[in-house]
Amino acid sequence: MKKIIIICGGPSSEYDISLLSSQSIIDNIDYNKYSVSICIIGKDRKCTIKQISKPENISKWENGNILFTDTLLRLKEYDIALLGTHGQFGEDGVLQTYLEEAQIPYTGSDSYSSRLCMDKFRSSILVNSSTDLFIPKTDIVHLNNLEEFLNNVKLPVFIKPNKNGSSICSYVVKDLNNLKQILKDFYSHHKGEDEILIQEYIEKKTEVSCGCLEKKDHTFIQLPPIEIIPKTSKFFDYTAKYTKNASLERTPAIGIPKEQREIVSELAINIHKLLGCRLYSRSDFLVTGKKIYYLETNTLPGMTSTSLIPQEAKEIGIDYRDLISFFIDNS
Repeated sequence: MKKIIIICGGPSSEYDISLLSSQSIIDNIDYNKYSVSICIIGKDRKCTIKQISKPENISKWENGNILFTDTLLRLKEYDIALLGTHGQFGEDGVLQTYLEEAQIPYTGSDSYSSRLCMDKFRSSILVNSSTDLFIPKTDIVHLNNLEEFLNNVKLPVFIKPNKNGSSICSYVVKDLNNLKQILKDFYSHHKGEDEILIQEYIEKKTEVSCGCLEKKDHTFIQLPPIEIIPKTSKFFDYTAKYTKNASLERTPAIGIPKEQREIVSELAINIHKLLGCRLYSRSDFLVTGKKIYYLETNTLPGMTSTSLIPQEAKEIGIDYRDLISFFIDNS
């Protein structure tokens, strides 16, 4: 029986989402197949480690008191670390570097690919230069210069942090009436993130996302793209992503032609390879007419009950439990 440790949390604005993803994994992993332990990294980088034999509500657990660096020796006791982390520290190559240096096997992309994909600006330049995909016209500015830039740019624009996820602090800016609140949110959530992307706002588009699964032998399982129609917001923001019924998600993406759906599925695999990803990833696109715009690639996409990769896998007959086993057995 493989000894698995699920790692979640961390000093990130996506801490809560990480716990939600990991809770879904805890609720669905095959306890007859794996010996399961949990490592919750607190926002202060102090950890709790506990073995479980059935699902437990980790949000009720007390905060840990073991420094993360001191847990690395204990993590070497396990066959593999299943990463349920998102955002800074857990998805940007930092955690992956710690695990690589300690020679601890883990799920997902390596530290290099994780760093590259977390940097949306630079990874999109690589994708744009190596494929026929379009990317939205993009400027990158420092947070301290954001207010001045927005006062001098033609609106509407779309703004988001260069190195974060879950659409935290992502906005469609059509006027400057809420500029003070936007700046306050950025300074609150992204003290260590000073690069902000300002992109052209693309009207009349279909928002689609598509993942792929890479086997141990480097062959792929192609997944169908999912179409995202937010019900409560202008785009697939934090609320639309993590609130039940806040968006309509259709798999396959019937809002685009079948031929384009097949192209997007192939693109997800090609981009995964180009960016050096491993095991699984999910890339986001906008489709307008015959144009396909590339937005970004997630190396540790969400695994909550409303997340996209589990929905795409289910569409081709892979249920949640089998998807978790796929991640473990192909790492």
